[in-house]
Amino acid sequence: MSASRSGSIPPRPMGRHVLIVDDDYESREALREMLRMWGHEVDVAADGCEAVRLALERRPEVVLLDLGLPDLNGQEVARRIRAAGDPPAIIALTGSEEPPSAPFDDFILKPADPELLRIKVERASKT
Repeated sequence: MSASRSGSIPPRPMGRHVLIVDDDYESREALREMLRMWGHEVDVAADGCEAVRLALERRPEVVLLDLGLPDLNGQEVARRIRAAGDPPAIIALTGSEEPPSAPFDDFILKPADPELLRIKVERASKT
């Protein structure tokens, strides 16, 4: 039996479109699986050039961006994505407790605490 049109069953919130950028395969895949389980659409990139290309083609709402990438570093990737206009929320993934400077909206320490990751992705907003 279906719910009435009056909305007795609230609609499930829609997931976000997230781009994960990390050159470490295991980290990238663990994040991908967590985010998919929470209902998010997920793209992944293993390097900075691929990240910029995917961000401009797919227009994610949130980018989880490792700072230490083999080609372009996270700072440069974030700058290029922002320069293209209408940027997504960009959350740095870092091993340092020192908050990264602009152009990041937020940061998460690696390895990411699942509950903190879930909250930050759901609350992230474009700047």
